[in-house]
Amino acid sequence: MKTISVLLLSTLASFVLVVSCKKESASAVARVPQLPDEVFKYDEISTGSNGFNPSGSFLIDNNMSTLGRVLFYETQLSRNNRVSCGSCHLQSAAFADVAKFSNGFENAKTLRNTPAIVNAGTQTSYFWDMRESNLSAMVTQPIGNHIEMGLDQPEYILAKLKKLPYYESLFTNAFGSAEITMDKVGAALSNFVASMASVQTKYDAVAMGQTAFTEEEQRGKDLFFMELPCSSCHGGENFSGWGSMTQNIGLEMDYEDNGEPGTDWMTGKDRDGWFKVPSLRNVALTGPYMHDGRFATLEEVIDFYNEGIQPHEQLSFMLREGWNGGGGIFTPFEGDFIPGVGDSSSVIQPLKLQLNSDEKRALIAFLKTLSDEKISSDVKFSDPFVAASN
Repeated sequence: MKTISVLLLSTLASFVLVVSCKKESASAVARVPQLPDEVFKYDEISTGSNGFNPSGSFLIDNNMSTLGRVLFYETQLSRNNRVSCGSCHLQSAAFADVAKFSNGFENAKTLRNTPAIVNAGTQTSYFWDMRESNLSAMVTQPIGNHIEMGLDQPEYILAKLKKLPYYESLFTNAFGSAEITMDKVGAALSNFVASMASVQTKYDAVAMGQTAFTEEEQRGKDLFFMELPCSSCHGGENFSGWGSMTQNIGLEMDYEDNGEPGTDWMTGKDRDGWFKVPSLRNVALTGPYMHDGRFATLEEVIDFYNEGIQPHEQLSFMLREGWNGGGGIFTPFEGDFIPGVGDSSSVIQPLKLQLNSDEKRALIAFLKTLSDEKISSDVKFSDPFVAASN
């Protein structure tokens, strides 16, 4: 009798589990995109100051971006239909995440902080370690990531999309054919991501003579461009350097996450702590900061640069005392001597900005002029999905 009771309970539990899973699956797929009768004009992109083109070399196509928008928010592109690209890249946070690390499809945490999406078409490499140089290839990699979305088989991805009735017309409008391929998925997603242009900031308006900085903002700009080495890394109209680059900024003496692989040309050792220099556009909206989200606020970031840089042997030249313009102190290869710069006994001295409280506030005030509030609310970049009616 006891055995029969156990069997009945086991069977009942299995039935409840199956029904529960079916309900969860059904609720996960009960979403359909609600799109306007006339496609959004993704190709109408404003240029920033000095004629800066925020979409880079991408030729933005309205129908491709419309498809890309749906794919960007498509939870069916995850293994259990729970997360989408937009789950980690939140529009309200200028397409960054508000958490240090993002939740994947099974709530496991990502290994690095989710980078903001900003003028992606102008960049030459992607991810914190710059391991991908092609935007169309980059946008599909999180889909296959074992933590993020978990669909590592392209044929499974395509099979799931083919079952959804709304994609036939979307792919036909974008590519002239209803055929769904991974190349088309990547092309549509990258077109949408590249259309996320962010240039409608106070900084751009001032540069184009439409308004003026406050006294505090102007003081911050002078610090950023003329008195501090900020623009040495965060240069160009995208404030990310020219193209894409990595630097060691002295967060640690020995990094748990090594960042970009390779060999440091100066020490001859494996690179340790080299991470992509992010764009500072929308920086006031995209915290927490750094590859591991260790700093919650801009104030914490400024305090780090002011007095917290570690004397790592691979520390960026721009963050070494005395470098700023040449003649920096650094440790060359063992036994080498470089005239006028240092010798093998040189000691790395991290830069100390020595900013007072007023200067810190001024620098942050300037950084806030790089915010494009419109991109965080523009409907054409928003989630198009609504709950399906029964």
